[in-house]
Amino acid sequence: MSNDIVSLRSRETKLFGIDSQFLTEGLRLVLLLPAFAIFCLFGAWAYKGVSPSWWLDNIEPTVGFDLSTCLTLISTTILIGFCAGLYLHMLRVQVTRLVFRTEVTKAAESHRPVTSMHGYSSVDGLISRTMASHRTAFWMAATATVICIGVSYLDSDSEIGERGLLACASLVTMAIGQHLSTRNRKFNMVTNDGLLSSYTPPIHPSTLNMALNDILHTQMDPLLRSKFDDFLQIFESSLRKNADREFTREKFLMLMHRRYKGSIDRNTTNMELSEFLDEDGVKRILEHEVFDEGLWDTLFDISIKHNTAFYRLIERLEQDLSLGKKLDMDDLIFDVDMENVVTDKANLFCYFHNLGQKERQVVLRVHSPNFRPHDLSLRYNLSPSKDYGWSEESLPMSAKGDEDLIGRMTGLLRDGTISWQTLLPERTGEASVSIRLEDTNGDLLVGRQINVRVTSEFVNWLRHTSFLTSYIIGGIGLTSSIFLQLMAVLSTA
Repeated sequence: MSNDIVSLRSRETKLFGIDSQFLTEGLRLVLLLPAFAIFCLFGAWAYKGVSPSWWLDNIEPTVGFDLSTCLTLISTTILIGFCAGLYLHMLRVQVTRLVFRTEVTKAAESHRPVTSMHGYSSVDGLISRTMASHRTAFWMAATATVICIGVSYLDSDSEIGERGLLACASLVTMAIGQHLSTRNRKFNMVTNDGLLSSYTPPIHPSTLNMALNDILHTQMDPLLRSKFDDFLQIFESSLRKNADREFTREKFLMLMHRRYKGSIDRNTTNMELSEFLDEDGVKRILEHEVFDEGLWDTLFDISIKHNTAFYRLIERLEQDLSLGKKLDMDDLIFDVDMENVVTDKANLFCYFHNLGQKERQVVLRVHSPNFRPHDLSLRYNLSPSKDYGWSEESLPMSAKGDEDLIGRMTGLLRDGTISWQTLLPERTGEASVSIRLEDTNGDLLVGRQINVRVTSEFVNWLRHTSFLTSYIIGGIGLTSSIFLQLMAVLSTA
């Protein structure tokens, strides 16, 4: 790693520590300071020209100015701190962008072109837009501070001072709103998962060939995705002789998921990994500098949050398998799931597994008057099961070989087919989705109906509403102060 990237990372780490502890997280000074400043500005407005008796008798003879001027000076001091906080936050984002682009350049030099990956433009654009928003908020706060300094030198009962206080409070309110608009999608380059919370996959596969690999790969930001390719090279180079690459990759991810859920401990994980990885490979994989246990936990956190239905589906399949439950159909496994509460989009997951000896075709039909597309028809060619069919005997979670719950589930996911369809809601409230699985002659094999509730996401709605409210109130106040000042100038002309 070059000295430049080391220096940038060290600088970002320091700024991120201050930012996360005091500014945007922790104490949240970038919200507390302007709120207190606005309170003092309205106090200065309330006591303009007339100070209370306790101030006149005890304090004003000593300090030499009235309460309104004192509150204006306090507001000025607070706003200087607010500007400093915004500047540090803006500087941290600027360094983050430099680190991000340096990492992208480094990846390109290693023949891993991140810029050509899906999602790169959205991540780079998000960072640039966030920097622009922070810059706007900073200059609003700086302008408010200059105005506040000017007002503190005027008589507290002067009309221009009143209009200055109004303009100052309005600009601070708009700066708060501008800052709130960037809080939905936070990011950093200090931690390996720093971009994950800000990344929204632009596309996803409609059919998962390697279920866990594909769904986790979709959730990774472009930079992390390129590092995952390097991780897979290390993983495959550590495989034991004659090990199936696809099967072992899915089994590894299944193990990480089971470890994340607390179903297996570290010793069991090591034992299962040693079945297909050499001794040095187990150590290299579990102690990888990027894909460590913390990053896997974050990946599963985000993946489960965005694709709850997928994990609910495979956990239900796993529970039935562990109990040795008898199937409804002897030659076909079919299950479907979707979120109970839908916000901006619904993810419909369907699992098919052909237990027969011959290839067969099925038709999946999805109908809903409440989602787009209203009607969906897909035909699937289901290959016969290879090595791992259904077991009607209860299975242990972990045992030597692949005839345990982890191995059998890995085989079912590898040999089965998972459909992933996105449905867009047209209205809020109760909604339903009908699913029909038919053969090619149109005969019904399985029919399901899922009832969900479509609603808006409260946190994002609250931030968006606060942003608009701050801008509207601040805009009205700023416009009024400018208009009143123009009228005063014109009246004296």
